[in-house]
Formats: sequence, C-alpha cells, structure tokens
Amino acid sequence: MESQHRLDDTKSWDGDEDLEEMSFIFKTYKIRFFGLTVIALSNIVSSMNWLSVAPVPDSSKEFLGISLTEINWFSNVFMLVYLFAGPLSSWSYDRFGIKLGLVIGAVLQALGAWLRYFSVFVNDPTGRFALAMIGQVVCAIGQPFILNICTPYAALWFSADGRGTATMVGGIANSIGMAVASLILPAIVTSADTVPTGFLVIACATTACAIPAFFVPKKPKSPPSYSASSKNKFAISFGQSLRELASNWNYLIIMVSFGVLCGLASAFTSILTQIVAPYGISADDAGFLGAAFIIAGLVGAIITGIFIDKTGRHKLVMKIYVPIDVIKELGYDAMMAICVLLGFFTFSLLPVCLELSVESSYPISESISSSLLWMCSQVLGLIILSVMDALRDAQNKYTNGLIFVTCVAFPITILTTIYNSPNKRLEFEERNKGSN
Repeated sequence: MESQHRLDDTKSWDGDEDLEEMSFIFKTYKIRFFGLTVIALSNIVSSMNWLSVAPVPDSSKEFLGISLTEINWFSNVFMLVYLFAGPLSSWSYDRFGIKLGLVIGAVLQALGAWLRYFSVFVNDPTGRFALAMIGQVVCAIGQPFILNICTPYAALWFSADGRGTATMVGGIANSIGMAVASLILPAIVTSADTVPTGFLVIACATTACAIPAFFVPKKPKSPPSYSASSKNKFAISFGQSLRELASNWNYLIIMVSFGVLCGLASAFTSILTQIVAPYGISADDAGFLGAAFIIAGLVGAIITGIFIDKTGRHKLVMKIYVPIDVIKELGYDAMMAICVLLGFFTFSLLPVCLELSVESSYPISESISSSLLWMCSQVLGLIILSVMDALRDAQNKYTNGLIFVTCVAFPITILTTIYNSPNKRLEFEERNKGSN
C-alpha cells in the first residue's frame, strides 16, 4: 500500500517544505536516534546541574558559607523557576519548533553552569553565593526546554510502536543524570576546597552536550504516523488547550499522580544525603543509595517502556505500579533494598504517565499536555521539599518529613484506580489506517 510504514530511511530533512503538499507516506528516519541521543545527554547534564551541590551538602555549605536550608534552595530554585519557564518552553515548541527549544535549553544550561563555576573566583562569601545562585537560576530556566521535549520529539519522529520507548529514553536520561551526580560528585568533592572541581566538571560536561544540539534536524520530511501528520493537527489554541485539560478529569488524575510521585522522587534525591547522615552513613555511601534508587528505576522504566509499546496496556501498568513511599530508620542494607524497590516502581511510571497524558488528551499538542505534568511535579516537589526541610528536627533527622511524604503518597494509590480514559491517539490512528 502506498502509505505503508517505511522504516530506516537513511535520509532526513532540515528544510522548510510543507507537509500539506506531500502524500501520506509515513516514514521513520535513522537520524531520529541522533536527536534522541542529544536529548538524553542534555537531560543527563541537566540533572547534574540541578544536583550540583545536593550530594555533597556539608562541603558545599562550608565553601559557600551558607546553611543546609540555603543548600536545599539550589534544588528548590529549579522547581520554582519551572512555574514560568515550563509554560514558556511549551509555547516555544508550538511557535518555533522543538529544535529551537532544545538549543535554547542547552545554551542556558551551559551558560548557567559556567556562571556557577566563575563564583569560585569571588572572595566575598556573599558575592560567591549570589553568583553561584544566579548560575543555578539560569540553569533552571533552561531545564524545562530540555525536560519537556521528550514526548513531543517522540510524537514528531517515532511511529506508534516506538513512541513509548522513545519517551522512556528521554525521561530516564534525567534519572541517569541523578545517578551520575550521586556517584561522581561525592568522589570528586571530598572537602570544601574541591567544590570548584565539581563545578568545573559539570560545566565542561554541559558544554560538551550542548554543542550537538545545533545539529539536530528540525523535523522529518515525512511524518512517522497519521497522528503526526500536519493534515491531522487540529487547530486548538494554547488557551483553549488549557481549558480543555482543566475539565478532563482523566488527564487531571494522571497529572496529580505524576506530580506527586515525581515530586517525591525529586525531593528524596535532593536530600538523601541529609536524610541518612544522622545515622552515620557517609556521603559516598549515600551516593550508592541514590544510585541504587535510580538504577533500579531505569531498569523498571526500560522494561515498562518496551511493554507498553508492545501491548498498549498503559492503564494496567499505572494501576499496578503506583507505590507507597516509605523510608524508616533501618540499617544500610534495608535502606538499600527500600531504595531499589521505590526506584523501580516510581521511575517505571515515567513513560506510562507521559504517554497516557497524550492519549487521554489527544488532539491537544503533546508539548502542552506533557509539560504540564512536569510542571506539576516541580511545583509539588518544591512544596514537599520545603515541608520536609521545615519538619527536620534539632538533630537534623527527617523522620517527621518521611511520615509526611508517606501520607501524601498513599491516596494516589486510590486515585489511579478510577482512571478509565481510552487511548484516543492510538484509536485515532487505528480508525484512519484504512483511509491512507
């Protein structure tokens, strides 16, 4: 059939031809994997910028001359800035295309990383902290342009049987960056004097990953699926999209579930070293706990991403995987086991929720529906982290904070059971197969 799916065409397209003038020949291009790799690398260094001081709080607070609460704000600012930078990135994708959004994010991340490093040359402690925080803010502005791109990129370049895996790769790359930061920074930053080395390593890595973003193609010559074709993009404005999403209760279930669980994961990762420090666990060992939490999540996300691509059973996975987050004052081995379990089930939900956000809200743009999920997770992560910090007792223990997050997570297990939206995008493609 003329419109049959053609795979692995080695050519791509960077021009401005109009898809409306083309016949319905759906193709995927090998160059799509280059763009996906660049997005994955950008997400890795984005997480490293976010956690630039979190895995080594004691050395960092000594170098910058600040308190633990101010150290936590290096993570908090990423979540706070998302309130305006997240919607801005979605608007940018729709108005100018996802390539420009990727370049903007990569450049801002590199600029912010170098500003943070340049703070080491400021002798005044207040000025040093101020410049380091300015660099962190610039990185935070760039993060949504990188984080939000995974789902719209998958929809633009990948066919229906590959979108879940592509979204999974982009999503878990952010988690890989967390693992890298948790393992590498404690090894590099062993004292206050070595904090500049950590800043320099992150700045160099961020710059190296930013350069390839300029060479990612703008869009494929032919769409990969019927839903990706410009002939079938409905004219829904940004404002109308927001109004429709606000009244779509299935989408709201996904947004709240994703927001709470990812917010908890972000807060947990940001202060893990502080959580376990009162029990005699070193920064290095805390790094291994964080890595176990994230690596187990990566394994779960990979398995889950492939499963939903092959079966389309998004709803089943979500209802089974939603975990109860709880950490108690246990030994190191028990903590390791808990981190593995939490990581596996929490991060496995990334590709599921991101894909369901699109399926339940189609034909609203993927760049809007998925970015609102990330924005919700950032806002709730900021709230959770702030509350946990406020609940820290005089011995710097987070026992009350961990009870709080358990109470927050538990209702989500009930909420997800009432989700019942059809997979609208997949059904739309299935209905229109015979019309090509």
